[in-house]
Amino acid sequence: MSAAAVSYELLNDGEVKQLLARRPVALLPLGAVENHGEHLPLSTDNLLADAVARQVSTRVADSVVLPALPYGQVWSTSAYAGTISLTLETMVNALYEIGASLFAQGVPLLAFVNGHMGNLDAMKLAARRLHDEHGMKVLSLTYPGIGEISRAVLEEQRVHPSYFHACELETSYMLHLAPEHVRIELARPNRPTLPADIDVSPTPWHTFSPDSPVLGDPTLATADKGRAIIDVAVATIVELIEGARAGLA
Repeated sequence: MSAAAVSYELLNDGEVKQLLARRPVALLPLGAVENHGEHLPLSTDNLLADAVARQVSTRVADSVVLPALPYGQVWSTSAYAGTISLTLETMVNALYEIGASLFAQGVPLLAFVNGHMGNLDAMKLAARRLHDEHGMKVLSLTYPGIGEISRAVLEEQRVHPSYFHACELETSYMLHLAPEHVRIELARPNRPTLPADIDVSPTPWHTFSPDSPVLGDPTLATADKGRAIIDVAVATIVELIEGARAGLA
């Protein structure tokens, strides 16, 4: 039977000492405060990252879920109401300093469990710095391994092959993991025409979709689709963590 996820911030002195003595895997959920249209809350990425991390923790022995880092690097959608963005430098420094503090206390493996695509550069740079300066093993995990299952269960063709936002995919995640925060009756499709150079030139999203950051048709979302995809992502994360931990032994 799966163990319950352990919340780092709820441990007392004796409990955290016992945990650190076992050289645990630390799971750090990463998200953002970002506009997700009318049907999803600003905290969507945080809710998803935390929920995925907790599912992973139930399947990885001697693991602990850190408090989610609720702000992220949100340049692309910064013009939409409610979005709060950190600079890349601030994000990298925060991730590095969290990792360095954990490593100094005996945590050998840190996994960024990420729910926001804008955090990818920060994760990579922080992980490299932790590797170079401390020899710490860091995994950067953003729904890994979901390509095949996504193609099998999703109905719409993605607006962009890499970007997803408040669409069938992400709304399905929310219907599965945090349905109480979804107002599906307010969901509306939005399929903007993307600039030809979006992958090779900085492109704020409001320049091609001024009224909504939604990329796709969230009305197609279902909890079953979200469950099928998240199950694969969680299994892949568990496999990657166990493989990394075995390599440290």
